[in-house]
Amino acid sequence: MPALFFSGCVKDPGPAEADKVSISSIAPSSGPAGTRVVIKGAHFGVDPSDNIVKFNNDSAAVLASAVDSLIVIAPANGTSGPVTVAVAGSTATGPVFTYTTDSVDVYLSAPAMGVVYWKNGQEVFLASTQNNIGGAYGIAVSDTNVYVGGYTHFSTYPGFEAAYWKNGKKTTISSPDSAGDVKALVLSGNDLYIGGSENYRPVYWKNGVKNSLPMFGGGYARVNALAINGNDVYAAGYEAGPNNEERSVYWKNGVETLLGTQGLIDIGATSIATNGNDVYVCATDSGSAVYWKNGVRVVLEKFPGDAPVTATSIAVVNNSVYVTGSYRGDAVYWKDGARITLARRSYSAAASAIAFYKSDIYVGGGDGGATVYWKNGVETPLCCSQYGNVSSIAIVKIR
Repeated sequence: MPALFFSGCVKDPGPAEADKVSISSIAPSSGPAGTRVVIKGAHFGVDPSDNIVKFNNDSAAVLASAVDSLIVIAPANGTSGPVTVAVAGSTATGPVFTYTTDSVDVYLSAPAMGVVYWKNGQEVFLASTQNNIGGAYGIAVSDTNVYVGGYTHFSTYPGFEAAYWKNGKKTTISSPDSAGDVKALVLSGNDLYIGGSENYRPVYWKNGVKNSLPMFGGGYARVNALAINGNDVYAAGYEAGPNNEERSVYWKNGVETLLGTQGLIDIGATSIATNGNDVYVCATDSGSAVYWKNGVRVVLEKFPGDAPVTATSIAVVNNSVYVTGSYRGDAVYWKDGARITLARRSYSAAASAIAFYKSDIYVGGGDGGATVYWKNGVETPLCCSQYGNVSSIAIVKIR
């Protein structure tokens, strides 16, 4: 009888299984949003667009790719979780990437019962002022140096004194026989710019040297905000006009532009920002929260009829326009025109300053007479002064 022989069949893996994407490692495995991460593995797409990379289901940008490695950016709004790569229908799950946050110092200024500022919630008192007139209206930090701009009020002539404090040491910038105030402070490189008024005329000081700004008329005027873009100096503020006009204006290198004539009494334009060649100015005008982009008026909210609406500060980040203010008694900010309401603890709140650190948004303001700020919508009250909304915020990474 002939012998019978049987042999087993070995399955050919075929091209689909042989080309299955895999992840062997990621480096680093932790870091803040924006961290550049190298993913090692096999069968990645050689074109970056062929690779769909996610951090815990949040899409990540692919900067460079090869068949065995990818360079990606940890997404701004990502959360800790596994990294996945999908190529042509094949998906691999890799190690966990853990998000970390930088440690930062939070500095805030406010005109609150004197010239004061806060560092991480701890109040630093700089100078007293009578009748709660005056206070701190700008803060900037460079290395270990803290600059605060403000003004004080006294009953003796001339009544108001413009100054700044560097690490607690006061430098008076208004003339001895002139009434001066400060509403803005900006540090640009090694240059310190301070905006306000002297003898009720608009001025700014650069490194202590006064620069007077022209006016359309002869009424009271003041600089409320400053922005520096290269060699260009932008100032926004207020000018009293004829027929009870409350004008919102701005200056570029000393040339004045009229934006609106129906602002809040003695307020005018409250903030200015630049983005490339574009100039943004915000104000409360004709009862509405508005901003102007290159002189073109954009209405954020119209006066609702039974409660005020205000626009107080403006910033442009990643081409999105942020404006802080108030609406129907709530502290709010608008992002590209969409209103975001912040939680409040009292009967009324307002937002008045904004700053950013990576994906975190800091908004300063006031809530029922208390000076407060919100980080990503969570409110923190500041001890212990009252009656002043935050005028400026500086966020500094701890080295």
